[in-house]
Amino acid sequence: MDRDQRVAGAVVGSAVGDALGAPFEFSRERTFSARFPQPDPDNEMCGGGSWEPGEATDDPDQATEFNGAVWPCLGSAVWALRTTTSFDAALRTAVDLGGDTDTVAAVTGGLAGAVYGLDAIPAPWTRPLHLLLPGTGGRELDLADLTTLAARLDKQPTE
Repeated sequence: MDRDQRVAGAVVGSAVGDALGAPFEFSRERTFSARFPQPDPDNEMCGGGSWEPGEATDDPDQATEFNGAVWPCLGSAVWALRTTTSFDAALRTAVDLGGDTDTVAAVTGGLAGAVYGLDAIPAPWTRPLHLLLPGTGGRELDLADLTTLAARLDKQPTE
């Protein structure tokens, strides 16, 4: 797999994980699988509460309110990735842990995207994706914007 697929997978995967996990934030363990007992990519990016389907969040202040420590979040994300065999299974597993689901799923999505690449992310999860950029007067990033950002990040530094 090409490096650009991995970089784009990491960037888009992180946003997808955030958006998938947001409606289940601070829920109990297995809340996601209770709602979606079988994989259902067409409906899992469901939104909920104040979140629209596909809306990635920006709530770093809340990340410290629940388990916000870096190591438990990273440990959960690595565990979700290592105990599954696909991008979507890793994210479903991360969200199903409950707790700070958007943060853990965002980290899991970034890692899984780097491992499996952009093409492994289910299209029904990327189509509604949008991320509001704070401090920009309402500017939102969509899939095309995120892949452009990934391409820019992937450029080799020049000396």
